[in-house]
Amino acid sequence: MLAEQLQKLYNFQELERQSEKMEYDLKNHPGKKELLTLRKTIEQAEISYNQRCEKMEAIKKELARAELKSKELDDEMKLLEKKIYGGEIKTMKELNKLQEKQNAVRKSTEENDDRALKLMEELEDLRKTLAAEKQEIVIMKREYNQKRLKTLEEIDKINLELERVNEEKKQLKNNISSELLDKYEKVKKQKKEPVAFILNGKCSGCRMDVSVMVIREVNRHESLVYCESCGRILI
Repeated sequence: MLAEQLQKLYNFQELERQSEKMEYDLKNHPGKKELLTLRKTIEQAEISYNQRCEKMEAIKKELARAELKSKELDDEMKLLEKKIYGGEIKTMKELNKLQEKQNAVRKSTEENDDRALKLMEELEDLRKTLAAEKQEIVIMKREYNQKRLKTLEEIDKINLELERVNEEKKQLKNNISSELLDKYEKVKKQKKEPVAFILNGKCSGCRMDVSVMVIREVNRHESLVYCESCGRILI
């Protein structure tokens, strides 16, 4: 009877070990860490993308202002030319003054045109960069969803197996005496696996030699026998 109970106790220990391992695997599943890293990468990429979008909108507004200024300068230049060549000027002083203003407007036009050209080039570069970044984000999101589905499938599989093991463990526990379980739990406070086999004259838990006398006591199955070295229950 004791031999049968001890075998069940060992089987219970094995189920506990499996259960603990699966719980550890669920908590530390590598897919979770990969998903977290990938999600952070996507978030950073989206932040960068949105910042570039804001910059592009700012450049568009600045370019619109430059185009408006270009029209204003063009209108001003036409007005000056009309005054210069329209016969309204009576003195050389007036002509010189208008020509000086014309040169200033021409210079402002050149500077404004250069600025507008640089803005257009910057805008085009941004469009290309944003297109590439958007495509990269789409690819990363697709990869994230694939990894997420795969991880969920693996986690579901572990959960199903964990449920099975826990149910089997529960049923087995009901067939082991409470006294034996109490002693098992007491040893477990000191040793992760409280039950050990005698294999080739050694305790499978601590690998230390077991005396012949202890082996005989274990084989008689009259009472619980503990390893003299580690304190595990021997079977």
